[in-house]
Amino acid sequence: MHKLKLILCAVLIFTAACSTTRKSSEIGESGCPDEDSSLKVKYDITDEAIINASPDLVFNAIIDEACGKTSWWMPYLSFKPREESTCSIGDLIDVVLHGKYPLKFTAKTAEVKRNEMIIGSYIEGAFAGEYVWTLKDLGDKTKISYRWRVNPKGFLLRMIAPFASIEKKHSAVMQAGFKNLNKFLAQKTVHANKIIKNSQSGKMMSAGSR
Repeated sequence: MHKLKLILCAVLIFTAACSTTRKSSEIGESGCPDEDSSLKVKYDITDEAIINASPDLVFNAIIDEACGKTSWWMPYLSFKPREESTCSIGDLIDVVLHGKYPLKFTAKTAEVKRNEMIIGSYIEGAFAGEYVWTLKDLGDKTKISYRWRVNPKGFLLRMIAPFASIEKKHSAVMQAGFKNLNKFLAQKTVHANKIIKNSQSGKMMSAGSR
């Protein structure tokens, strides 16, 4: 933690120096990286898990979470569609990665194959790139896969990225989400079974009273 604080301080000082230098006409000689600098780090990470539910249930749970109807990914991630959004292809969804230093970015869905795949991109905020959800039917279970191909955006984040273990932290958030999804769907199944059982019991009592 102490090392990270030192790195942050150094980056902030360097950022301030670069901002001042860029106001002059000698930007090329400043030594400060621009938006196309080699400091840009590219991440290509795939996380997988087995969810104890059918692809249909898993797909609907992902869509509902992205549309802000549920919050099973909390306290790690939260999603909020823009006001004009109908949660359709092409609509924008604001995402917040919660923590001591929250990160915000905006997702845009590009393609959907029900119960099979969701493809989209990150177009604003902390990261730019694309994501792919893939669902594989395993009978009463689903193999879920999430591929994250992004670059950190903004000078400060690109400077910190090589020291911040972004790959590890991203995978930790994904695995926590998968675990929460399993719990959420298990509870939903139990609730649905109770409703069915109560309904059947009511019908039997009604028939017996005739």
